[in-house]
Amino acid sequence: MKPINYYRRLFQTSYQLLKVRAVNLGWLLLLAVLVTLHILMLNPGLVAVKIILIIGFLFGLVFELDLILTAFTTNKTILNQTDLLMLTSWRRLSKRWLQLTGLVILLAILWLPFGDAGFTAPVLNLVMLPIKWVDTVVLQRRIVVAILAVLYVLLLFVFLKLLGYLRVTVKPELVPINGWHRLVWFVRPLVAVWVPMSIMDHLAVHGLRALSNQLSNGVGSGTSLVTLVLLVVFSLIGLSVFLLAMVWESVAQPDFQPEFSEDEEHLHSMAWFPAGLVFLLVILFGFQAFHFGSIAASPSITIAHRGVIGSNGVPNSLDAFKRTVKHQPNFVEVDVQETRDGQFVVSHGQDVNLRTSAGAKVADIQKLTLNQLKHHHLEKDGKATKIVSLASYLKAAKEEHQRLIVEIKVTPQDSPNMVQRFSRQYADQLIANHDFVHTMSYQALLRLKQLDPNLIVGYIVPLNIMSIKNLPADFYSLQAIGLNTTMIRQAHSVGAPVFVWTPDKVADMQSMRVLGVDGQITNQLTQLQRVNRQPIKQFNWAIVENVVNQFC
Repeated sequence: MKPINYYRRLFQTSYQLLKVRAVNLGWLLLLAVLVTLHILMLNPGLVAVKIILIIGFLFGLVFELDLILTAFTTNKTILNQTDLLMLTSWRRLSKRWLQLTGLVILLAILWLPFGDAGFTAPVLNLVMLPIKWVDTVVLQRRIVVAILAVLYVLLLFVFLKLLGYLRVTVKPELVPINGWHRLVWFVRPLVAVWVPMSIMDHLAVHGLRALSNQLSNGVGSGTSLVTLVLLVVFSLIGLSVFLLAMVWESVAQPDFQPEFSEDEEHLHSMAWFPAGLVFLLVILFGFQAFHFGSIAASPSITIAHRGVIGSNGVPNSLDAFKRTVKHQPNFVEVDVQETRDGQFVVSHGQDVNLRTSAGAKVADIQKLTLNQLKHHHLEKDGKATKIVSLASYLKAAKEEHQRLIVEIKVTPQDSPNMVQRFSRQYADQLIANHDFVHTMSYQALLRLKQLDPNLIVGYIVPLNIMSIKNLPADFYSLQAIGLNTTMIRQAHSVGAPVFVWTPDKVADMQSMRVLGVDGQITNQLTQLQRVNRQPIKQFNWAIVENVVNQFC
């Protein structure tokens, strides 16, 4: 099928469906509920109301899909009578409600990688894992991601199977399509509708960002608000067409040309009151998004990731540290690993090459003693330096009056009492210097707090797909990718600040400030310091981008 003809038929079908009053009225009411959810998601609390609206939206979508299928497959007489069309749709729904409900729930899950539509990702962030599972999920995250990918494929297969079942249920004359041939029902609308919509949305955001320096505060805010409203309306239309395209594809792209008499024509037009309500809700949502985004965009605590700024030295080395502290970061973050003899050295292990004096590469620090490591050196980007013990690094930091955040790297090769040994050797010194500790192992965090309640210990979360409310910590270090306001609010609700890693571009730093993070762990410290001094007008585009990312 030629692309131009595909688009022409798809948009003709969409337009003709809008002429069916029951269809467009139901769809507008669903959009009103969706935008209301967006507004509520900007505000903390009201959890029960949000859950009710989410359930109402999903069940409303079930009925709306049934209504569209009924419109595609019913006769002119029923289409011309709204009450009769609704009654017919309701009767048909009683026979296929289970399949349609499963279809909608699966679609909400399948949509997670493409945009959260205002509530699916935040709902995912409410999932509480048992504490005994947390370390397995986090420390074995590559395996978990692979399992999730396989599960996603299986859910997509079930989703397409349900679409295929509905296909022959609503139109028995159609030939059943089996196997992965049904994939086109999902992929073609995705490529034809969602991808272009996403590209245009983000191009508009990039254009707004390019203009941010040229616009005054008042004009810039007004332009950004108008852009946000238009992009949200455009995205809602795009997502509506995408969903319609999937249904339309699954029933063999029927020609839908309803004919209404002159007496009936006025009954089959856009329901302008609910359309106006949706538009007003979008404007209200825009105002609220700017209000909360502007409040959140306070300067970030500056944290030098692995003790470097750009390429000013080998990460976690004393040479780089001495250059970095001249720029006065709030914190310097370093990685610490245990040696075979129970000592601790400052090294990440993956971002540099550890080599012997003869040039041979060394794989695991845990297999060598501290004395052996002193005869080795670290290499990165043509630079070489000696590996340093944590004791030496702490001494240098104390001399420079520089606070640290020490990351304890937990590996399967660690000794069974590694956490106790670390606490015994360094806890008092870290507390005295007002330094922090963070780690990806929640069990290590609990053990550290048990041994030294006064030690400030944070939890590093590399996957933003679970709740942290049942994982108390003094602070949280969250991955920038996939971060949203729900995670940040969860941390703040228990009085814990959020540090985000690792935004290195100015645009990413501005986006993180708008989300409301407390600090940023970055390889480009001086850039973050400049971003902290920027006026609020330069963050308007980031507010728009964070909203757009909720749709695509």
